[in-house]
Amino acid sequence: MTLKKLRLAVCFVFSILCTFFIFCFSTKANAQEKITITGTVRDNLNAIVNGASITNLNSHKVVLTSSSGTFSIDAHRGDSLKASYIGYQDIVWKFTDLINYDLVLNASSGSLNDVVVTGFGQKERKSSLVGSIATVNAQDLQHPVANLSTMLAGRIAGVVGVQRSGLPGSNSADIWIRGIQSFGSNPTGPLIIVDGVQGRNINDYDPEDIQSFSVLKDAAATALYGSLGANGVILITTKRGSEAKSQIMGQFLQGITTFTKLPKMADAGTFMNLKNEAEEASGYAPSYTQDYIDSTLDPNANHYVYPNVDWFKQVFKSSSMNRKATVSATGGSDNTQYYVSLNYYDETSMIKQDPSQSQYNAGTRFSRYNFTSNVDMRWTKTTKFSLSIQGYITSFNQPGTGAGGSNYTLGSSSGAQAAFSDAMNASPVRVPAFYPGNLVAGVAEGSTPSPNPWASVTQTGYDNIYTSQLNSTLSLQQDFGFWVKGLSANAQYSFDNESQNENYRTRQRSIWYLNQAQPYNADGTLNLQEVIAGSDNLNFGRLSAGNRQNTLQGQINYSRSFGEHHVTGMLVYNQLSSVDPYQSSYTAYIPHHQQNYAAKLGYSYKNTYLFEFNLGYNGSEDYAPNKRFGWFPAPGVSWIVSNEDFFKPLSKVFQYFKVRYTDGLSGAPGTGLRFGYLTFVTTGANGASFGTASSLVNYSGVNISQYGANVQWAVSHTRDLGVDFHTANDHLQFVLDYFHSHRTKVFLSRADFPDYAGLQYQPVGNLGVVDASGFEGQVTLTPIKIGKNMTLGFNGTFTYNTNKLVDDDEPSYADPYQDRKGHNINAQYGYIADGLFKNQAQIDNSADQSALGGNPRPGDIKYKDLNGDGVINQYDQTKISNGDVPKWIAGAGFNFTYGDFYISAFFQANIGSYRTLSGIAQSPFAMSDDGNVFANATDRWTPENPIENPFYPRLGYGSNANANNDVASTWWVKNISFVRFKTLDIGYNFKNRSWMKSMGMRNLQVYFDGINLMYWSPFKLWDPELNTGNGNVYPNTRNLSIGVRANF
Repeated sequence: MTLKKLRLAVCFVFSILCTFFIFCFSTKANAQEKITITGTVRDNLNAIVNGASITNLNSHKVVLTSSSGTFSIDAHRGDSLKASYIGYQDIVWKFTDLINYDLVLNASSGSLNDVVVTGFGQKERKSSLVGSIATVNAQDLQHPVANLSTMLAGRIAGVVGVQRSGLPGSNSADIWIRGIQSFGSNPTGPLIIVDGVQGRNINDYDPEDIQSFSVLKDAAATALYGSLGANGVILITTKRGSEAKSQIMGQFLQGITTFTKLPKMADAGTFMNLKNEAEEASGYAPSYTQDYIDSTLDPNANHYVYPNVDWFKQVFKSSSMNRKATVSATGGSDNTQYYVSLNYYDETSMIKQDPSQSQYNAGTRFSRYNFTSNVDMRWTKTTKFSLSIQGYITSFNQPGTGAGGSNYTLGSSSGAQAAFSDAMNASPVRVPAFYPGNLVAGVAEGSTPSPNPWASVTQTGYDNIYTSQLNSTLSLQQDFGFWVKGLSANAQYSFDNESQNENYRTRQRSIWYLNQAQPYNADGTLNLQEVIAGSDNLNFGRLSAGNRQNTLQGQINYSRSFGEHHVTGMLVYNQLSSVDPYQSSYTAYIPHHQQNYAAKLGYSYKNTYLFEFNLGYNGSEDYAPNKRFGWFPAPGVSWIVSNEDFFKPLSKVFQYFKVRYTDGLSGAPGTGLRFGYLTFVTTGANGASFGTASSLVNYSGVNISQYGANVQWAVSHTRDLGVDFHTANDHLQFVLDYFHSHRTKVFLSRADFPDYAGLQYQPVGNLGVVDASGFEGQVTLTPIKIGKNMTLGFNGTFTYNTNKLVDDDEPSYADPYQDRKGHNINAQYGYIADGLFKNQAQIDNSADQSALGGNPRPGDIKYKDLNGDGVINQYDQTKISNGDVPKWIAGAGFNFTYGDFYISAFFQANIGSYRTLSGIAQSPFAMSDDGNVFANATDRWTPENPIENPFYPRLGYGSNANANNDVASTWWVKNISFVRFKTLDIGYNFKNRSWMKSMGMRNLQVYFDGINLMYWSPFKLWDPELNTGNGNVYPNTRNLSIGVRANF
């Protein structure tokens, strides 16, 4: 065992021992009481309510429900008790003889008292918020997924998400808050804060361990994070213990995964006929005779000689498995509370394995173990100490294809992705998967290479990446109310350590070729020749990487009411240091430091007029000394109009009405450079020689790899106008926002230096400007009764975002239609297609397109001559689409209950996104490599069937024959908008059954969980969410699971 693994094991054992000790202590403390009332609290959707208050109104003792919704409290018969939770109606009852209760809380008028986590862990009532902050119910995220980010799109107004791949372990989603507002190499994703610590990954946490999830969107909410907040901030808080009898929860799910959509490739017959057609159209002899085609399609033919392979069926199974298990314990006494959990997730891909290669595992599999231990101890009535230890261990195994080599870096191979790429692109008729004796099939030496997907997956060894992460946090909270009422402070230190190790064992098997001219030997066996001599031995390689991070934070808080006035304040100091100890570069190994100061002042009068001022002041050593720190102020106001007397006549229509406005600055990092203000100069470039022939001296030139500049962060000036209102007796609630952001000083490589300046590398600077705007909304129908024992609730969101590139430092184009300025950041550029050429006469009378390569023929794409010079070339390019980031994203879900039965469903919509096709999706047979084509290649123009709007123009063989058609143009722009049936949950809760009591079980839930069940889209070739123009990405997957959850 290595030292790092030993440290991880010791820390984990230590946290478990601490938790066990506290568990025993708290159990003993609770056991001393003679009369204990227990129970479970749920809402009217049968969802567990964690953190509800159970109060003994006689003794004034208060406990909170655990993460499993259970509680225990001491009482005497005759005592009155109350169950309450923010946003729900109280329940009051008298304790007589029943000692176990199943309580159901009904939603109250609008959930205005809901507590929302804001910047630096502050907690505020929803009604007192000034900034634009959205939350999502953590229970809506609890699905069996490897990456939490895949569950966010459509659930939160303002959050745009796209899942780009379905590869196990690599299937996270790209997340943007209010769309993309930067370009180039600048970060566009939000800042992630977990339990007050920056730099932790949202996908490293199991949804079961999350207590709250907040998204900060406008300047008033994000200015506290200064130069890090302009792209939005996501705050995640993990679960903690409560003062209650120890409770244990266990959960297990078993699921089946399938592809949402597998591209449909041409079968053997279609492929050969289309290839012959493309070759003949390009002046080549057809590759396949009719006899060969007939033999290939004959099911009784020898398919070693006449290969006919469906590579998807050869390489992939129809389904695979995933599973998830969770065990958690929570509870505590007056002085100590704890929450501890252990989670396991495992997912395999649908890639097959070769049973004959059982000596090693080349299968694709992602496994993760998460553990969490959060302990809170009250040392005095005013002092609280907390220790949190969280971490995970992951293992990702895949085929060894691509691993190793002189320039190989950790994690850069993707054997699983290569398996899909090869299976999709391989010819169905060139080689079989293998020859008798498990010999790897290939092509003759010197021939155009042809992939053998089966060999790539099963015969190349394996590659395993092992990752471990340990996050530890110590915090101390002190209430100074005995000194100054409303004053408190807290200090926090965290240490995070990540390590990665990749071990790969790879090999090259011998490749065998079948002599097609004489396929059989005299004895009738196949005439096979070894064209590449390989080995059965495995080569070994290993790489390591990691990161260490230290964070120190101090915070002072103040909150106090003076009659109808309420004042709040906060001061924060935060510093972070991180280093990658495995870096070999001296600049990369230097620790990275940043400092942050933040201040917040709030004031409200009569809880009607609210004012807030937020200020961030932070800096980074990546910038020049005089540019390292910056100020980011953001004021905001809100007015609860429904509290005014003049609004009373409207109160029957609007029970609550609030207006918010914020206007401020926040920053965005983005140079991507370490010490970007420095100029890096090295010798060794070509120079000049001086002197006479007898005394010639060579003077070396210099290389400038980085030109120093006063680079710094980008600055966003954001305005936000919001309206919150409730109607229909508070059951129907709306939140609407309009925002506009003007971002300046965007980092870029300067484009205004001419070539004759002789610069080896382009200088950089903060010269980019981007405008972004949009509107978003959320509508919620709180659960209402629609019949006896039946309730119905609804939640919907929508987000519209757009952006405009104002300045990118490019010189102006001669023709305005070519200018990138004024268009959205992700806009795609190319030619405007004007149908297909019908005949040679039309070609002769049209603009000359020969500059695109080759000579156009009937059936080729005709382009518009935008500048009217009679020639189609780069000067006729213009914007052809908005790109693949959706303008609109929406979500809608409902919850229905009938007694102990429940069903919930959620739909996600991405609208206004477009993909420009490329590769084989754009030009079948263009690469002359015998690769397969999509089955829809039959929808093409032919002289015999000159249809006007086929999917493909005339087919051609080879790059020259397709040059006119394979340029980016509106012909290849496809609408990839979609509506997805994202999740479905159906379940039943068993409660108060005699057989449950005998096992100490308080609740048992049995349920079905479905993810990515189906989708609807005008785009048909592959799952439209994938990040590909040619379909060459491992598809997204559908998951169907059966689960059981028990509380003890």
